[in-house]
Amino acid sequence: MAGPSAITTGSFVLVVLAVAVLFMVTWWKACADGARPVPGGSWLSVPLLVLAGWLALPGVLARVGALDRYAPLPAPALILVGVISIGTVALALSPVGARIASTVPLAGLVVFHVFRVPVELLLQRLYVEGVIPVEMTYAGRNFDIVTGLTAAALALFLRSRRGMRWLVLAWNLLGIALLANIVIVAVLSTPVPFRAFADGPPNLLPSTFPYVWLPTFLVQAALFGHLVVFRALARPEAPPAGPA
Repeated sequence: MAGPSAITTGSFVLVVLAVAVLFMVTWWKACADGARPVPGGSWLSVPLLVLAGWLALPGVLARVGALDRYAPLPAPALILVGVISIGTVALALSPVGARIASTVPLAGLVVFHVFRVPVELLLQRLYVEGVIPVEMTYAGRNFDIVTGLTAAALALFLRSRRGMRWLVLAWNLLGIALLANIVIVAVLSTPVPFRAFADGPPNLLPSTFPYVWLPTFLVQAALFGHLVVFRALARPEAPPAGPA
């Protein structure tokens, strides 16, 4: 993989840190009533365990080169992402997801996805630097930036209007579809035997530190966010619209 610039890598790490802090702050607010998500634990136990699985473990494995093999199958990096994704779904369906869905305003759950805008801008930069194929950017087959841009507009709309759950549902379905699209494109861009996009450089981000955090953390944060919105909408009354 061609080497990304220090500015690109530094910006990527800053986005990761910002989303990690946002997750911790969101969970802290959700536990502001003093309830304990884990018997005998503190409000810190959940985010620390989640970040260990989303960040620490993948980071260490990528750093020591344990994820470098893509052929023959199964590729360790893709197995890791799959396992973490299952854990993310379980987390969103757990009492953790329920507490966030019931305490965070719907506008806050939506505006969270704005972080996908800088992620897409960084992917475009990685393409310019020869790190990833164009298919993984908004100049190719990745339209995930639409979710981030519309999240900001929808959140502002929700602050002044109520009873628009159908609109949030439509936006959420679109967002998770666009997320699935780029995940498929990214997998088909890796140097696996079934690679479909071979004109440009292979996608080695899932096995490269710190970019392993794109599929193991940022994608998981987006997936978790969408699933929590579904849980919020499934309640008899959605959480009140308001500032994040």
